[in-house]
Amino acid sequence: MTARPPASLDELLDAAVGEHGDRTALIDGELQLTYAELAARAAALAAALVEAGVAKGDRVGIYLDKNWQSVVAMLGVSRAGAAFVNINAALKAAQVGYIANDCDIRVLIAGSEKLASLPADAVPTTFHVGTRPTDSPDWRNFDDVVATHGGDGPRRLIETDLATILYTSGSTGMPKGVAFSQRNLVVGAEIVSSYLENTPDDRILSVLPFSFDYGLNQLTTAIRVGATLVLQRSQLPGDLLRSLRRFEITGVAGVPPVWSLLLRNEKSLEEAPLTSLRYITNSGGRIPQANLDRLRRLLPGTKIFLMYGLTEAFRSTFLPPDEIDRGSECIGKPIPNTEILVIKDGRAAEPGEVGELVHRGPTVALGYWGNPAETERRYRPNPLAPPELLDVERVVYSGDLVRRDEEGFLYFVGRNDAMIKSGGFRISPEEVENLLIASGLVQEACAFGAPDPDEVVGEVVIATVSLRAEVSADDVGRVREYLVANAPTYMVPREIVVVDELPKGATGKIDRPAIARAYLDRVASTPA
Repeated sequence: MTARPPASLDELLDAAVGEHGDRTALIDGELQLTYAELAARAAALAAALVEAGVAKGDRVGIYLDKNWQSVVAMLGVSRAGAAFVNINAALKAAQVGYIANDCDIRVLIAGSEKLASLPADAVPTTFHVGTRPTDSPDWRNFDDVVATHGGDGPRRLIETDLATILYTSGSTGMPKGVAFSQRNLVVGAEIVSSYLENTPDDRILSVLPFSFDYGLNQLTTAIRVGATLVLQRSQLPGDLLRSLRRFEITGVAGVPPVWSLLLRNEKSLEEAPLTSLRYITNSGGRIPQANLDRLRRLLPGTKIFLMYGLTEAFRSTFLPPDEIDRGSECIGKPIPNTEILVIKDGRAAEPGEVGELVHRGPTVALGYWGNPAETERRYRPNPLAPPELLDVERVVYSGDLVRRDEEGFLYFVGRNDAMIKSGGFRISPEEVENLLIASGLVQEACAFGAPDPDEVVGEVVIATVSLRAEVSADDVGRVREYLVANAPTYMVPREIVVVDELPKGATGKIDRPAIARAYLDRVASTPA
């Protein structure tokens, strides 16, 4: 009789223990845990959570730096039948309080130093990592709890049960909590590990935060195949390269700024290539073509997967490495067991026609927690379904503009709400950024639209950039000359602002809204 495939994160872990129990599951600095040890600690935490009154379906917050405790916390919460809510460690008290209230967190697992910054009554019960800052009886030491053994078996879960809530920031308003089922997590791990061809021999470097769907997927993918996950805390270029070498990493996922960091080690990569690195994946934004070309040159034996995903559905598309000559704007074709629709005015767009990317498949999340209006706006009936089935299935509208070529490959055009409208032209910020970095003088770039002070063209293009190490601010004129020579006039930024480093959001992406606000605030405060 064929074994039933795992239906929940807890069953996924049990399957890994059964097949790979003695293999190393997790590396955190000098600490290494096997799958059996990881599962034992998760079971101990689950028993303590149940004892603390956590019921099936309750939300448990995890407010920790990236460490082994954060991994055990997620797995233990799931084993207890609850839903974990990863809170990015960079968030402060106000944002943590908002999330805790928004999804009614029952228990918080947090570092002691972070708890000290929160109001004493922020959460009824707390498990703390580190030295207890007060004598509150409601606080229990996390390490002591998971060092125990025993406890009842896991609470029975089915695939439609709530697994996690991931908070994602929009361009305006407060973050929205995207609710994922157990099935979403498990199927997402199955799909991604299949096209990446992951095996138990893989050593995956975890660079991105677990509060980011892309980062969380590194964990579930590793568990699904019995691979080793190596936790990377430092974002310094040298530390990143040292981890890749020290642990002989075979796979790493990143967003464009991660590759910009890696490329700062260009000389070292030329002198000592990363021969163990089997693949890298990119999502969360387009790699500038110039950076992609440099990565291909410096990592000749590494497969590069260009991917597209959105929090509301994990992953949508990938470009196979043997198609990478199509360029960095190509996001490939749908991932397995998924259909990607390109919708324009309620119909399927023709090849070459720009439309909105709409995701259909088993990774489509349950919706926005406690926000039925926003859920109804983004999660809608399949517009191409037969009338008899129109209300049976929900798809997610991404808000991103794409086009599909005659061969079925998809190309990212830009965000629906980030497009710059200037003089009748619709300009993709990503295209401007790609040109800036292609100049060879710019390290990172962020383009956005600002109101035209002359009120002639609607918006003007503004760019904020950081320069490569060997380039000085006096060379900005050369950057502009490159754009004038290589782009239509309407795409050349009216102003190029030079900063030491571009601000990043909680997931490591360049924070476009914050950069645009800072520029507009500066303009508004400058005397005419």
